[in-house]
Amino acid sequence: MTKRILVGKTALSGALCLALVSGANAWEPQRNVEFVVPYSAGGGSDINARMLVEAMRETGQVNRNILVNNRPGGSGAVGNSYTHSKRGDGHTLMTFNGGQMMSMVVNDAAVQLDDLTPLATLSLDTLFVGVPADSEFSDLDSLIESAQQDPGGVTIGGAGRGGEDHLAFAMLNDNLGAEFQYVPFDGTGDVTAALLGGHIDAAIFKLGSRVDQSMINFLVTYAEERLEAPFDEIPTFGELGYGDLSLMIFRGYAGPPDMPSEAVEYWENVFRTASETDKWTQEYVENNGLIPTFMGAEESAEYYRNELERYRTLFQEAGMID
Repeated sequence: MTKRILVGKTALSGALCLALVSGANAWEPQRNVEFVVPYSAGGGSDINARMLVEAMRETGQVNRNILVNNRPGGSGAVGNSYTHSKRGDGHTLMTFNGGQMMSMVVNDAAVQLDDLTPLATLSLDTLFVGVPADSEFSDLDSLIESAQQDPGGVTIGGAGRGGEDHLAFAMLNDNLGAEFQYVPFDGTGDVTAALLGGHIDAAIFKLGSRVDQSMINFLVTYAEERLEAPFDEIPTFGELGYGDLSLMIFRGYAGPPDMPSEAVEYWENVFRTASETDKWTQEYVENNGLIPTFMGAEESAEYYRNELERYRTLFQEAGMID
């Protein structure tokens, strides 16, 4: 009897020690976390990051400060390169969306998908063509007619060159029977300022950009189907007779190369929990008409690889790459 009790105590002590060691080895941030946004303040990625940081704070999972660091330039290339330079660091995160990956393809960037560590994907986004609320263009037809009368005279702004906004623009030129002129900016915030300042005629916007609809009149959406309120009055290209014009964009997150697997697992769980908060689901996703779509690190990596090939095909069809 005594021997069995001693064995039991030994086994219990061993299990307890193992649990303590395992807990001690679990990765968690040891200093402030840097959340890189490769676009200017006020744009879609910037808003996305700041809302996500608030959601993370609500969960109480992260015991360190998370500091948003805007590093715009090169259609995402500057931020990509900066994140890449943090090799092996589990304290560096970055917003990573379809536009950044498109830019990698078009611009043959130094940092490619395989040079980063996918962490999670939380939503899908789509795009619009918008004009100022007081614009002379009241619908898509009037915009097309003006461009047909003055080829290259109608300017359309977008965030970056070689990204989703640029691709959306190229699809306009290829499918609407009119020639527009593209004007790139560092982020959606700059695009909005230029549009409202009268420096461009129209602009490409994303759902997640949180543009004030009282100031911008959306003429059409690239969504495959009519969106829900408050965007339910905006027609799709398909409804207007341009069925091939649709484009959906992922909004995900990545880290530097060689991020420790324990850190990847930690951040994947943090992203998952944050995506379930009211702050995220209601104040961000629902308010912006986004499609909630959680994918973890491995699933995101596979999804990004597939999207990379799809983007190559779209850009080749648009004549933007060989």
